Amino acid sequence: MFTVQGAAVTQFGKLLHLPKFWFGVLSALPFIGALTQPAASYFIERYGRRKLLFLVTGVAHRLLWVAVALVPWVCPNAWWWPVLMALTTISYLCGHLSGPAWVSWMADLVPVQIRGRYFSRRNQIGQMSGVCVTLLVGHALDVGQTASSLWLMRVCSIVLALAGISGAVDYMMHQFVPDTTAAKPDTGVSFWALMREPLRDRNFRRFLGFNAALTFSIAYVSQFVWLYLFDVVHLSNTHANLMWMVMQLGVWAVSYPLWGRIIDKAGRKPVLLVAGLMFAFSGAAWIFVTPENWVAGYVAVILATAAWPGVDLANFSLLLAMSTSHGGRRQGSAYVAVNSFVVGVAGVASGVIGGAIAQSLRDWHTTVFGWPLTYHSVLFLLTLVMRLVAVGWAFRLEDPRAHGPRATLRYLATDIYSNAQQVVLAPVRLLARVGRWTYRLNQPRKH
Repeated sequence: MFTVQGAAVTQFGKLLHLPKFWFGVLSALPFIGALTQPAASYFIERYGRRKLLFLVTGVAHRLLWVAVALVPWVCPNAWWWPVLMALTTISYLCGHLSGPAWVSWMADLVPVQIRGRYFSRRNQIGQMSGVCVTLLVGHALDVGQTASSLWLMRVCSIVLALAGISGAVDYMMHQFVPDTTAAKPDTGVSFWALMREPLRDRNFRRFLGFNAALTFSIAYVSQFVWLYLFDVVHLSNTHANLMWMVMQLGVWAVSYPLWGRIIDKAGRKPVLLVAGLMFAFSGAAWIFVTPENWVAGYVAVILATAAWPGVDLANFSLLLAMSTSHGGRRQGSAYVAVNSFVVGVAGVASGVIGGAIAQSLRDWHTTVFGWPLTYHSVLFLLTLVMRLVAVGWAFRLEDPRAHGPRATLRYLATDIYSNAQQVVLAPVRLLARVGRWTYRLNQPRKH
C-alpha cells in the first residue's frame, strides 16, 4: 500500500510519459473503483458470501499491480501510459468490490467499546512497516535514477511487483479470520430499495455531505504534492519520501492511539470537528515549502497532519456504527455502498478538476510577498476551502453519546501532557533504575 501510494508510481508515470492531466485522473482512480460498491452490497445482501467476495476481489486487486509492473516490458511505447491507466482502473474496481464486505465484517467483529483504540493500534502497526518500506523504496529509486532512466524503470517495476505480491498475501491472511455472523441470504431483496434505505436517514445524508467535501479536498492532492516536491522543490526520491511519507507516518504512529482513546472517551462528532479544523490547513501549508526555506512550512504541514488520524478514525467509527447488523441481516452494507458511491463521485470530480487546473495553469507562476506560486499553489488553496466546507457539514452531524468540543479539547490536552510527561521523565526513571541495579550488584554476597 505504501509503495503504490508513494514516489514509485509518480516516477513510473513520468517514465511512461503520462501527461499532466492524466496525473489528476490517476489520483482519481481509487475513487472511480468506489462506484462498484452498490453492486457489492447487493451481492452480500442477496447471497451472504461476504468473506468469499472479499478474498477473491481483493487478491485480484493486488495482483494486478504485478501486471502494471510489466507494462514497459510487454507493451509498445505508444501504449505504455494508456495500459497503465487501464490496469490501474481495473485494480481499483476489484479492490472496492471488497469494501462493503470488509467494513460490515469488521463492524460485527470489533466490539463498539474498543473500536477507536483497536483501529488506532492496527493503523499504528501499519505505519511502522510503512516507514521501513518507504525509506527502502526511496533509496532504491535514487540508485536507479543515478544510473539511467532504464535502470529507474527497472527499479520501479520491481518494487511495484513486490508490492502487488505482498498485498495479495495481506488479503489471503484474512482466510484465517472467522466470519461467525455472516449475513443470511435474502433472494427477495430489491437493489433499488436497498440503496434507497440509507438515504432516508437525515443524519446519514449529512454524513455524505461531509465525506463528499472531504474527499474532493484530498483526492487530487497526493499526486500534485509529489510533482511539487520533484519539479519545484527539486528533492531526490529519498528526500521526497522522507518528507512526504516517512515523517507523516511517524507523526501518525504517535497520534493514532491518542485520537483513538479520545474517540472512545468523548465521541466521534467532537473529534471530527476539532481534528477537522486542525487538518484543514495541512494542504495549504505546502505553499510555504520552497527550495530555499522549507523548514517552517514543513513544520506547519506536520502539525496539521497530526490531526488526520482523528478525522480518519472518527469518520470510520461513524460508518461502522451505521453498518452494524440488525436482526441477523446485513442491512448496514447499503450504508457502506452508498457512502462509497458518493465518495467515488467526489473523488473522480476532484481528480478531473485538479488535472484540468494543472493542465491549464501548467506554465503559470508568480510571487506574493516573496513566496513563489505555481499551479500547485492554486490546488493547495482549493483543498483548504473544501476542507472547511467539510467541517461545516460535520457541525450538523448527530452523535447522541458524544461530549462537547470543549471536553474533547480537555481530553486532548490531558493526553498530550501525559505523553509528554512520560517522555520527559523516562530518562530520570532509567537513571533511577540503573542506580537500583548498581546498588544490588554492589551488595556483599552472603556465604
